Amino acid sequence: MLSYIVATSMLFLLFLSCDDDQESSSGNPHDPSKPILVTTFSPTKGGAKDKILLDGENFGTDASKIEVYFNLKKAAVISSSGNRIYAIVPRLPGDNPAIKVVIGENSATYDSTFLYTPQAQVTTVTGNGTKDFVEGPLDQAHVYGKYLELDAEGNLFMSWRDGGSWGVARISEKENIVTPLIIATSTSERVLYANGLTVDRATGILTASHESVPEVFFSFDPREAWNPRQRNAKFSESDYASIVWNDRYANFITYCPYDKMLYTRFRDGKIARIDPDTYEAEIVHQGPYGSQYGQGINPLKPWELYITLHSNANPVEFRQGIMMLDLRDLESGFKRLNAPGGSGFRDGPVEDALFNYPKDIKFDNDGNMFIADYGNHCIRMLSADGIVSTVAGQPGTSGYKDGGPVESLFKNPWGVAVNELGEIYIADWGNARIRKLVIE
Repeated sequence: MLSYIVATSMLFLLFLSCDDDQESSSGNPHDPSKPILVTTFSPTKGGAKDKILLDGENFGTDASKIEVYFNLKKAAVISSSGNRIYAIVPRLPGDNPAIKVVIGENSATYDSTFLYTPQAQVTTVTGNGTKDFVEGPLDQAHVYGKYLELDAEGNLFMSWRDGGSWGVARISEKENIVTPLIIATSTSERVLYANGLTVDRATGILTASHESVPEVFFSFDPREAWNPRQRNAKFSESDYASIVWNDRYANFITYCPYDKMLYTRFRDGKIARIDPDTYEAEIVHQGPYGSQYGQGINPLKPWELYITLHSNANPVEFRQGIMMLDLRDLESGFKRLNAPGGSGFRDGPVEDALFNYPKDIKFDNDGNMFIADYGNHCIRMLSADGIVSTVAGQPGTSGYKDGGPVESLFKNPWGVAVNELGEIYIADWGNARIRKLVIE
């Protein structure tokens, strides 16, 4: 039986080889004076890294001159015989992507769309459900993280403020270690009461805001072994006096590669811009009032600042929503992206989507936003083309389970961070663990 299978497989491979040889020998260079014709492709469905064959005419045989797009995502083109392109399906191109072939000034799009099926896998990085912080190897450490951030080297940073201590820690899968960068175990010792974190990935410098003191921030430079350094923002007297003291809480700080500045927001709705070198600071915008639970910058449009607001936001249309502020046009104000209502669940176009206490938000390098949907116990994705989908966890069902998108469970996920490969780290707050989500 085994010899029959081997022989059959060899004959099949020989047939494919002969077919490819015939195509290669019949291939001609692309003729720019004639249109590209596209006919069929195979397979018609699949996921990232799958091989796909695109049939048509006038492709030419120079693969370096051929571009293939699944919606806006560029596929890797391996070869072309002239009437068949061999390519690799890109990661997360969006729902039912259209396939377009571009050669120089000519292009053509297939009539049928590709059925893209994302494959997701959730694993646990560290933590065992115990809420008191304990440093050490990943399989022994205790974590109760709320917010996360990553540098370009893969160092994961976590802030926490529960379980009897407060601080910021570094988590390294490569080194198999969790180590605190700054920690306090009593209110009298508490130097930094941190929420959101940000990293300038060019320099690796980590920055955290002290939410209770408007002007106090801390930086952690990898060249100084991430030793904490207090940095005080220098506001003008009038700007500082304008901050409503009872609403002074600056929960977040975000580095913006567009203008190389830091941005923070106080609960009274004021947005401050801070020079990370001099710490000269100014209030640049007055937005809606409300407690904040997430903040991020879109790397594809680095002038776009995104925030999530709590149910106490005022005006009410900003409650439990995802908002965007164009830093090039501050006068235009924050714009809500998703549907009003809150405390619900609905996937689909972002203008129709509902969340339930969305917390942290972070982007991958392709402009996809990942949202810790705290109240729905799941991780949502807002794709670069405006579609919200659930990528891990079961909406409305809390629990703890690793695995694929159907079986994985979370309990009140709070923080997210995305590395250079597009892998998502999650502060699974209710389970006192750090989880990792890989989507392809």
